[in-house]
Amino acid sequence: MIAIVTDSTAPFTQKEAEQLGVCVVPHSYFANGTVYLENYADLNVHYTERITAAGAGAVTSQSTPAAFSSAFRQLLAQGYEVLCMVISSRLSGAWTSAVTAAREVGSAKIAVVDSHATAGALYYQVRRARELADSGLPLSELADHCNKLWKISNVAFSVEDMSALRRSRRLGPLSQSVNTILNCRPVFLLKDGTIVCRGLAHGRGERVRMLASLVPKNAQYIMVQGFGRQPIENSLTRMLQRRFPNLTVQRREIGPILSIHIGAQALGVSWCLD
Repeated sequence: MIAIVTDSTAPFTQKEAEQLGVCVVPHSYFANGTVYLENYADLNVHYTERITAAGAGAVTSQSTPAAFSSAFRQLLAQGYEVLCMVISSRLSGAWTSAVTAAREVGSAKIAVVDSHATAGALYYQVRRARELADSGLPLSELADHCNKLWKISNVAFSVEDMSALRRSRRLGPLSQSVNTILNCRPVFLLKDGTIVCRGLAHGRGERVRMLASLVPKNAQYIMVQGFGRQPIENSLTRMLQRRFPNLTVQRREIGPILSIHIGAQALGVSWCLD
């Protein structure tokens, strides 16, 4: 049996994680003098208020090697092999933490995969990994397959201002020069696991249209994510639902960790082709 470990930027609800046999290792964040753990997507209560109140004082801390090691040891003790898929190594040190933990545990029954993704794209990769594991693939072959899943999944997003992204230092070199001016908002995409700018959207309507246009026509799964619940999310969801009438567009919140790194009022869409 193979258990799957991921990090909390993948927006799994508690019920989904339990049903799929997915262990979610939390990141943490500091706001207003208190440290909080990022929780399942449906249990991250009050994070929007905390982050808004803290402003630039809200900071994050990646999942630690100790946290991954504890998860790995518990699953191995229960008789599982472990596949670990985490946020892109170009966006977080969580992959390094997981690799360090796997090395410390010293078991050939652990495989760590860099998803080159986050948010809904990581969520879809983990779900696909669960399907592949249940089909009977041995761990080594499963890891090989999962190392290629970033090619069929991705995430695009737009922000209200660039200050949080600049503080995060996760922008590609060309994207560092992007600014929010007047009513223009930048739209970004992940490319090989790093953030690149796809252009500027003039106004709310174009912002929605540009994000929707980045979703490939052959997408099979789509998820819209925002900071809390915003009216603009409804607009993006409706547009995508019209473009893809045979699909159900999922809705999730971005969650505290990604919100701190890309900024409050961010809006994103993730997809998977298979």
